[in-house]
Amino acid sequence: MSAALAATQLVLARAQRLSALDGLAAAAAGVTFLLLFGPKLLPARRSPDETFADMRNFTFEVAVAHDGPLVGKSIVDAGLRHLQRIYLAEIERQGSVLTAVSPDDILQGGDRLVFVGETEAIIDVLRINGLVPSVGRQPVIERDVPERKLVEAVVSPSCEGVGKTIKDARFRDRYGAVVLAVARNGEHIKGRLSSIILQPGDVLLLEARPAFVSRQKYSRDFLLISELEEERPNHNRALLSWSILLSLVLLATFGVTSMLNAGLLGAGAMIATRCLTVAEAKRSLDLTVIITIAASFAVGNALQKTGAAGFLGETILGFSGSNPLLLLVLTYITVSLLTETITNNAAAVIMLPIVLAMTSALGLNEAPFVLAVMMAASASFATPLGYQTNLMVYGPGGYKFIDFLRIGVPMNIVVGAATILAITLFWPLQG
Repeated sequence: MSAALAATQLVLARAQRLSALDGLAAAAAGVTFLLLFGPKLLPARRSPDETFADMRNFTFEVAVAHDGPLVGKSIVDAGLRHLQRIYLAEIERQGSVLTAVSPDDILQGGDRLVFVGETEAIIDVLRINGLVPSVGRQPVIERDVPERKLVEAVVSPSCEGVGKTIKDARFRDRYGAVVLAVARNGEHIKGRLSSIILQPGDVLLLEARPAFVSRQKYSRDFLLISELEEERPNHNRALLSWSILLSLVLLATFGVTSMLNAGLLGAGAMIATRCLTVAEAKRSLDLTVIITIAASFAVGNALQKTGAAGFLGETILGFSGSNPLLLLVLTYITVSLLTETITNNAAAVIMLPIVLAMTSALGLNEAPFVLAVMMAASASFATPLGYQTNLMVYGPGGYKFIDFLRIGVPMNIVVGAATILAITLFWPLQG
């Protein structure tokens, strides 16, 4: 029994070592390609920092006349709440700034009102009796004040506002922040802010109170990309966290319990020992990914029941002619194409049973083919939709869809070739 266990451990150790070598070969090839050809294939795009550099391009200020009719009126009563092309973002009053202005806030003489939207609309605002130009002073929006924080955030696919206009999403009420500007594909979107339909990858310039950062820091609605004062990690329970992790790995390794049960026990222990709060645990769950994985199993089962999986397997076998190397290459290409159009999880779940059936029928070693599925599902660079990190850099980098094709297709080929070469060098294809 001990000899068999020792042999199994040696096999697992060798598999892990060879898998790491495959990954290193693919990473080295990809990094080398980027260093040599990346600057030529990927043009410089305008980043959000440059797009939002001069905030006076989409904000303007007016002042409330000291003896005007608006003094003592609320924002709503003064007719400043539902303007067509602009909206009121903040008020400077006696050196302090009121952010995310409420419709019930009362105007005072000398208030400086900061509006966001089409700057041409300043003419319409100045027609309101009681408002006068604000000139000769530093713009309020450029002042560094403790009451306000300007934040750049990328809209994630799971944001509840995706597919809705900023107005319909009730952005200010939902998040306690005001949208000052929106950039898409590196370009500032002009026009009525309230009518802009939010899309994944949009970069928002937000004005909010400092608490917004702590509330949304781990939110799945946004990826905060502005320079923030990071909270220092608390290392008090670091040793305890490592102990829990090591314990659940050992429990699963020696067969005391399944990996699922070990993971559940580990998560419960992390919360029970206060290494993790319940709120942080909830934020770490990506419901979209969980549903996608579950749905992918159903899709994979449906492909098998309907015969589509068998047809796909027979097609690949037909092209390969029972040649193990050609079968490995076609497996990688098929998974790579799938993962660019659906999620990498779905591509792996759909293809894995097909690959296992093919290798079993031909008497081939299944390990290198499974590794090819794993690598192909992860190495997706040709579209922003191929992987979540692609979409994360889509907006902040000011990239366009064609940029991913221009550099992503060659990257897929280079990394794929390196992976196939490494697999054939380190793994026997025959069973």
